[in-house]
Amino acid sequence: MSEVRKAFGALGNLIAGFPNLMENTKFIFVPGATDLGPSGIFPRPPILQYATEPLRQAVPSACFATNPCRLVYCTQEIVILREDMVTKMCRNCVHFPQDGDVAAHVGKTMVNQGHLAPLSLFAMPVYWALDHCLMLHPTPDVIIVADKDSFTTSYNEANIFSPGSFVSSDFSFKVYYPAARQVEESQIKEEER
Repeated sequence: MSEVRKAFGALGNLIAGFPNLMENTKFIFVPGATDLGPSGIFPRPPILQYATEPLRQAVPSACFATNPCRLVYCTQEIVILREDMVTKMCRNCVHFPQDGDVAAHVGKTMVNQGHLAPLSLFAMPVYWALDHCLMLHPTPDVIIVADKDSFTTSYNEANIFSPGSFVSSDFSFKVYYPAARQVEESQIKEEER
């Protein structure tokens, strides 16, 4: 636990070294399967406050959310789920999609089922008292599935995308423009690293 606190403290000091970024940015941390706290069941609570306190002190705009979490920006609802859904759904599907666009099928399934965990309890355990947190009714404007692979799709007027792994994808990421309701691919160039 002390190593995690030190790591959050180091991240806080790094961010604090960029005052313009710190003043104009809201940092939202969504826990994943390997983060501190109960894993394997949804929804997941925020990362323990004791572990994140050094970062909270250095960066007051840091917010430690649940997984999944919902954000409202102007009139848009944005749902963030940090889970490897494409692999999980492929591993547990009855009929594998033939057209090859698996990510589009995953997004379509989530929207049609109206649920972020459209799998059996064995594949994706859910804490029933909080199952309503996983519902997608009405359909949000944006669903961000923080999957290990990058994809962008849309269905039923919802943008569904995953930025993928930052390091594994050669430092690429996604940028969402709320006013235009568009998702754009971006990448840090090698000379800027």
